[in-house]
Amino acid sequence: MVTTCKTSGGFTLVELMITLAVLTVLVGIAIPAYNGYIRETRLTAARSNIEPLRIALEDFWLENSTYGNTDGTDRAEVWVPNGANTLTSGSLGWKPDGDEDQFNYSVIANATSYFISVTHTALLGDPVIFEKVP
Repeated sequence: MVTTCKTSGGFTLVELMITLAVLTVLVGIAIPAYNGYIRETRLTAARSNIEPLRIALEDFWLENSTYGNTDGTDRAEVWVPNGANTLTSGSLGWKPDGDEDQFNYSVIANATSYFISVTHTALLGDPVIFEKVP
């Protein structure tokens, strides 16, 4: 009498556990790397939005010989997405292009210098700063 051995087409529990362990390690590496890429993309967008604001401040200085207000007081203006106090309604008349209301911009200026701070609305503890000092 001949005995035949029938093989199963499925996976063993050990094979499934090894596959799950490998996937867990890969996900553990991929998620922090992805979050880092997202953070760098946001910071790059903020840096690129600083340049037009800096140019607007330099144009204001060329017209008024001051970075501050024309009455001699310091200027502190903020552009908050959908806010009432904006750089658009202020003396610069500036609004960021293409950031889809993701950043808060603030400008503090006096007669000879200015300070620009850009903060992502979701990453408030991670500002991008540009400062011009005389």
